[in-house]
Amino acid sequence: MYNARLHCLKVILCAVVTAITMGSFVRTSVSAQDLVVKAQEEKKLVLYHSTGIEDTQQIMELFRKRYPFLLVENHRLSSQKLFQRIVSEVRAGRNLADAYIISGAETWLLKDMGLLAPYLSPERSRIRPSLIDRQGYWTGILWNLAVLGYNTRMVAPDRIPKRWEDLLQPQWKGLIGLEAEDVTWYIFMLKLMGNQKGKAFMAQLARQQPQVRSGYNLVAALLVAGEFALVPTARVHRVEQAKLDGAPVDWFAIEPLTPEPPVCVSLPKNAAHPNAGKLFIDFVLSRPAQELLYRLKRIPSRTDAPQPVPRLAQVKLIDAEFEKEVANFARYTKEYREILGVP
Repeated sequence: MYNARLHCLKVILCAVVTAITMGSFVRTSVSAQDLVVKAQEEKKLVLYHSTGIEDTQQIMELFRKRYPFLLVENHRLSSQKLFQRIVSEVRAGRNLADAYIISGAETWLLKDMGLLAPYLSPERSRIRPSLIDRQGYWTGILWNLAVLGYNTRMVAPDRIPKRWEDLLQPQWKGLIGLEAEDVTWYIFMLKLMGNQKGKAFMAQLARQQPQVRSGYNLVAALLVAGEFALVPTARVHRVEQAKLDGAPVDWFAIEPLTPEPPVCVSLPKNAAHPNAGKLFIDFVLSRPAQELLYRLKRIPSRTDAPQPVPRLAQVKLIDAEFEKEVANFARYTKEYREILGVP
């Protein structure tokens, strides 16, 4: 009798669990389908982005194939110019974009100004925790890491700097390249060393007469050409690609490091086509889109997507929480440029 009752109880429990599971599945499916139906009614998606034209074109081609009922417009500017355009349009009462893909710093400023709407995409469950805004205002779609890039013809294996202080050795004077707007690295150094020691280190580094250039592509190209021996803020994916192409470059991680502010996707407040915007956010965070980013040699934000730079898995990473520094970003920028003598 006891075994019969136990068996009956197990059957009932299994049925309840199955019903709950199926109910959850149905609700999720209906919700996703409802979003598609609403996006079909809106008929259009306007994307503002600062990502590379080739990368975004391939993403949009994949999106159009999946949702052919949407007329898609995309407008590209640099992160800073795009931020200025968004602010100007909103102040003029024009809400033209339905989704943004912009670098972290500008995205955080938009959030701080109240110009973003929260959206908790179901795809966020697979995104690295450090690349997610807990309130749902932004989600990283790809990330990068600033590492010590070096020209292998100019730097012997036993002379590779292993500490930041090694950059201050006399042999590297005039042979270090820096990007003119790499303010987040400056913030990281202040947090890593402490404000006083960090500023003292940067002042000493300035006395090494680093060559400051604008644009990460240019800095990477000059490292390959031998204009620099070292680039302390080289983007790892650019160095890896140059190395694969046969260039005399490699990289070393002076640990611990912090990921660069991710390239973020977000939903504009008062978007004209909000459901199309949400549909795009779900898509760009989905595994197919993230695998496309991998094939484009970018570093996807999903934990279940393949990574183009396997060595990154061994690098010790810490969170710098750059978003908390948004209010002081202008001050940090001013300090960084003044220390390096950038006009």
